[in-house]
Amino acid sequence: MFKRFETPFRKSLKTLLANTVLLCALSSCSQMGPKFIEGSRTDYNVAMGNTESEQILLNLVRLRYGDAPYFLEATALNTQFLLTPSVEAGSTFDLDGASNYSIKGKLAYEEKPTVTYSPLRGEDFVRQILSRISLETILLLDSSGWSTERVMRLCVENINGIDNAAKASGPTPSNPPDVSNFNELVTILSSLEANGGLSITESLNQNKATKYAVEFSSKEKHASEINRLRQILGITGASNPNPKLVEIGDQTHHEDAIAVQTRSFMGVMYFLAQSVIVPEEDINQQKVATTSLENGGSFDWGEVTGKLAVINSSSSKPSNAAVAVNYRGWWFYVADSDITTKATFQLLGQLFALQSRDKKGSSPLLTLPIGG
Repeated sequence: MFKRFETPFRKSLKTLLANTVLLCALSSCSQMGPKFIEGSRTDYNVAMGNTESEQILLNLVRLRYGDAPYFLEATALNTQFLLTPSVEAGSTFDLDGASNYSIKGKLAYEEKPTVTYSPLRGEDFVRQILSRISLETILLLDSSGWSTERVMRLCVENINGIDNAAKASGPTPSNPPDVSNFNELVTILSSLEANGGLSITESLNQNKATKYAVEFSSKEKHASEINRLRQILGITGASNPNPKLVEIGDQTHHEDAIAVQTRSFMGVMYFLAQSVIVPEEDINQQKVATTSLENGGSFDWGEVTGKLAVINSSSSKPSNAAVAVNYRGWWFYVADSDITTKATFQLLGQLFALQSRDKKGSSPLLTLPIGG
């Protein structure tokens, strides 16, 4: 029996090969790092955006069922990428003196993300979402590309006493609203604004506060719509051809002012909750409040909210949903083809950001590992 001894040359060769594989593995780590960051950032961005939409949808469904809404904010998202290279070397020897060497390189990848949630609560936060949306915010949204009609239908309760389902800014009202005059009003406003028939001007009063006024066009082609608008609003233009635009409660305006009463963010949520199509089974079991007609039938809130949003329901998970949540044993969702509702959800998200900014209470943080 002959004992095989490893020569210094063979030892050097194995060491060289092992170091080569290790260097290659480490080199690939440096090349793969940016790739991991690129992919993970996009994935987390999509996931966080989806959960924001799901939270809005969930709270709309809760309100429709008379349940309390609840808001969580993801305050931090941290992740660790662990890349562990390793090398395995082996050799075999034959009795005739032949030898074979094998070297294998491995690269193990592990990701450890954690997310921190903060409940949005406390006096400041509640006051903020229960406070009426300012006229400044309404005009900001209107000037940011959102249609006048969408912003007005969603955020305004009444203009000069013309009702836009003001009682729907809370739990489901018993009596149906009449929004026909308001619908005509916002249609005319949208048409005039789109065609240069009116504009909103800003000025500062003696207290350096911003004041707004509606400036009507003097062109003949707009005269008919402007006259009808004045008629609906009940303003003559006798004292001022360009009426001031004020919030209800402002006592400094004259009789030809256009007084706007806005909803709060929670009022907007309550109002839009009427767009949830509740399963007939839950209606029959009186799990939700309904609005009754004089003939004893149920009022269809789609007549009021249909141009803003439609939230469908299903017993099984929908395959064509842009956003969906499971609640009380049912799936509630926004169809991916429903461009109108998806746009309204975008607007809701912006409103929530504006109305709840920097108003987190001193609530405990909840940090959760979310798997690898």
